[in-house]
Amino acid sequence: MSTFNILTREDVSANNQAIFDNLEKAVGFVPNLYATYANSDTALENYLTFANAKTSLSAKEKEVVNLAVSQVNDCIYCLSAHTAIGKMNGFTDEQILELRAGYSSVNTKLDALAKLAKNITENRGKTDQDVLENYFNAGYTKG
Repeated sequence: MSTFNILTREDVSANNQAIFDNLEKAVGFVPNLYATYANSDTALENYLTFANAKTSLSAKEKEVVNLAVSQVNDCIYCLSAHTAIGKMNGFTDEQILELRAGYSSVNTKLDALAKLAKNITENRGKTDQDVLENYFNAGYTKG
């Protein structure tokens, strides 16, 4: 099995060094996935631009999706990262565990979003009609 080495700041281009510095300041470390993207002079910047692009979801709502999807995918790395980011976005430990399980007992709108994210992931891009209706009834749109 072939692997990619996890690059350090000293291993990457000047552009990626600046991105590494910003990540260190923002989250305290450079996630391994990002360090792997830094094998390319453009991939890391392009990924972060896309990941941080304007969306109809708030930062908290994006983390709801990330937590539910990471749990379904059973990705320990993603769960660890998004648990930390969820805390940065104001979620408590209990709320994070609920969101990872695909629901929220304290916020009906986030509950609908978590249930939809979990259901779509479990069903490989499809969703149950009642889950989708609950999502729309909570105030979300197709957008």
